[in-house]
Amino acid sequence: MSPRKNFDHLDNPLADALIQMGEWWTPLILWSIDEGNLRFETIQASLGIARNILTDRLKTLVHHGVLEKRQYSTKPKRFEYHLTEKGLELIPIGAAMRAWGEKYPPNRP
Repeated sequence: MSPRKNFDHLDNPLADALIQMGEWWTPLILWSIDEGNLRFETIQASLGIARNILTDRLKTLVHHGVLEKRQYSTKPKRFEYHLTEKGLELIPIGAAMRAWGEKYPPNRP
């Protein structure tokens, strides 16, 4: 049996949140945007994330209404990403997770 790749089969609010949050890069992307990195290149540079992964995560977050994509240049077309009200509500959760991570760092090899 292959492992499940989503939580669509669960009728559970935590699963619903995880569907929207997606992969483990998501909280770091939201944190970077909250710190003022609004453009693709600055988000990528702040995290060292692969372009294809960042592109996918940004599309998903815009689709779910967590981020808003705003055009800032027409030639060439360039965009900034801004937290929506829905996205801003995730920032205190990220701050709590960050504080927990500082208090209990992982045992690294």
